Amino acid sequence: MQQRAVLTRSRVLIAAAEVFARTGFLAASMNDIVEAAGVTKGAVYFHFPSKEALAVAVVEEQFAQWPPVVEGIIQHSPDALTGIVALTYEVGSRFRDDILTTAGVRLSFERELVNAAMPTPFVGWVAILQELFAQARREGQLRPGLVPGATARALVGSFFGIQHVSEILTNRVDLETRLDEFWKVFLVGVAVDPDWSATQRAVRRVRAAVRRTPDAADPDFD
Repeated sequence: MQQRAVLTRSRVLIAAAEVFARTGFLAASMNDIVEAAGVTKGAVYFHFPSKEALAVAVVEEQFAQWPPVVEGIIQHSPDALTGIVALTYEVGSRFRDDILTTAGVRLSFERELVNAAMPTPFVGWVAILQELFAQARREGQLRPGLVPGATARALVGSFFGIQHVSEILTNRVDLETRLDEFWKVFLVGVAVDPDWSATQRAVRRVRAAVRRTPDAADPDFD
């Protein structure tokens, strides 16, 4: 019964993410989510007493996935700066392809519409990137005079702006191309040796290595 409850909760959460990603918070209804989940209304309300509770759970689920993503990227990166660049592409791909992430991002931008305490966006990414930029500075990769915190805030603002414009114009189909354009410019401003071609090759190797690494949380992983 416990396993069934876990599976039902996950099914409802995915269904809610699909509805929120498609319609936004205000237009979504609990009936839409019940129908999308293919379970009884009682099963939905057993796990989530309101639409607000579902919105918070989707955002929390999105936030919870990032620590292992960051760890995997850094583990396979030859240096901090490559890890930072690779992280933006990996996160961007999830914004585009993972429904929980897509819904979580939309709900974060619609947080003022949700009458519940929502996790605060952006601050976690600024903290992670500030630490990575500080490491890049220790490794001699950052241009003299750059402050890790300010550089992290500039990158977070730029990345979320890029992905939002890409979402509006192409449903994020062109997101990687827009990130290519961004890094060609941004790397010149932050790196001691801004070799975009070499960085791009290194990033591809990192992402390939991450995708080859089995996920110990995967039920199919033995």
